[in-house]
Amino acid sequence: MEIQPNVYWINGGSSNFYLAVDDAGLLLVDAGMPRREKLVWEQIATLGYQPTDLTRILVTHADMDHVGSLAAIQRETEAKVYAGKETAVLLPNGRSPKHMPWFAQLIIDTFMRYGKIPADCIEIVEPGQTLPFLGGIQVLATPGHTLDHLSYFAPASGVLFAGDALNTRQGLAATPPAISADMDAAKRSAIQLLELSPATFACGHGTPLSGHSADTLMQLFNELRQD
Repeated sequence: MEIQPNVYWINGGSSNFYLAVDDAGLLLVDAGMPRREKLVWEQIATLGYQPTDLTRILVTHADMDHVGSLAAIQRETEAKVYAGKETAVLLPNGRSPKHMPWFAQLIIDTFMRYGKIPADCIEIVEPGQTLPFLGGIQVLATPGHTLDHLSYFAPASGVLFAGDALNTRQGLAATPPAISADMDAAKRSAIQLLELSPATFACGHGTPLSGHSADTLMQLFNELRQD
């Protein structure tokens, strides 16, 4: 589904990822749960491209529902993976960041692994950096859900790739406290993203949100400020 010109939502079931087209080819933001790569190949084919036209993959954070199919996609396309410094340490080991309740985190740390990403395929990005994709994508530090979480904003198209810093499961909302490493930081990050007033919120969970009113943003903004 096209959510802005040349930006497409891929519904991975339990999480979302996004495919975009620019002059340099195809760009993917996050990679869903394991064994979701077929959805990417289908969307690429629908647009008339080949998998090898996918040259760049942006990662918001290293939770399995955001990088589960990353290894399979990267292996097929040889795309460069862009990630924050802490995430770049986790990806080659197939490990997830620590932010879940202790027992769930124990299960994740002990039993759950995703495909490892070769370290030489990863390029570290820094908050404040602008990547030359989609007319310029801003790299934003949005800690809270995880301490190393990044979001990506493309002002030219108005799309905010928010990862899990925001979600639209039941209206626009910040990450839930129960699965967040630092809820105070999460609220500050959510406020930072709301202040961008993007045309489209492309979150990791829930239907992408466009055509929203200023009242929608102000309601959440005021809730977060009051808390």
